[in-house]
Amino acid sequence: MARPKREDINDVNRRNDLVIAAALLFKEKGYHGTSMRDIARAINMQAGSPFYHFATKQDLLFAGVEAGLLACLADLEAIDPKALPPLEYFRAMARAHLRCLLETQGGMVPMVVDEWRYLEGPNLEAVLAIRHRFEALWQSALARLKDAGLVRRSDAMACRFFLSALHGAVRWYKPDGPMSPDEIADELVDWIRTR
Repeated sequence: MARPKREDINDVNRRNDLVIAAALLFKEKGYHGTSMRDIARAINMQAGSPFYHFATKQDLLFAGVEAGLLACLADLEAIDPKALPPLEYFRAMARAHLRCLLETQGGMVPMVVDEWRYLEGPNLEAVLAIRHRFEALWQSALARLKDAGLVRRSDAMACRFFLSALHGAVRWYKPDGPMSPDEIADELVDWIRTR
């Protein structure tokens, strides 16, 4: 194996480049269909150089999924539930979450939405812990809506249904389409409301 170039090892941005390249390739070829060599080739890096940043492809996947989840979670946690009535709080969360999913650059979303399932061991446990934080936040927001008489259910299944609808928009949304992420979020919020 050729010795890695100095710029492949020392450039901090190369780590981010690897994560973005992996996300794009995982979307195109799937996690199992993508090799570390493929990822290195995608950013003109020598085949062995990614291993200076990530010990395994699993570690690379975890880095991307964790970063994407934590960034979105931070956006949601920044919305103060006490500052808004229940419906407006829920709407603000839906808009923020959908913006994270639909406006994120670099192809990271499919890695976070789909490829996380290939995580194993401590990596999977860490991501599940973050996902539980998401669900708890959303379930609390749904409970506020239920208490206000605006939705019928606020249980874990209702929460999963709503999050699945949000995440499903990733598959059909078009940036030049007729609706913005905020408009789609508003439609989803109106859809779950009790009539």
